[in-house]
Amino acid sequence: MSLYDTLIHPVTAMAYRKPVTVSLPPPLEEEVQKLARKQHQTVSELVRAALRLYLDRTAQEAAWSRARGKGRQSAKRLGVRTQGQLQAILDELRHGSLLDAEAPARRR
Repeated sequence: MSLYDTLIHPVTAMAYRKPVTVSLPPPLEEEVQKLARKQHQTVSELVRAALRLYLDRTAQEAAWSRARGKGRQSAKRLGVRTQGQLQAILDELRHGSLLDAEAPARRR
């Protein structure tokens, strides 16, 4: 399901919603009320959309963290120690030849 489908154009209303009590400091509650009125939404709709965005962002950050970890493992396994060595590998993959003078160092 796309971001558009979940946030902007809900296809169907949820059949059941479980009420959740959240306490907010008065300035934040006022800001939420004001934004909900401005966007012609209920506070519940606004909070649901905000939580969806937060959960999506958290999941994306976790995925990027895993990807960085796998990248570090691969770099260690290949003996890549510098950004120049990494760039040489990427250039070689993209263009089929070694373009960086540091590239032969990674083959030691």
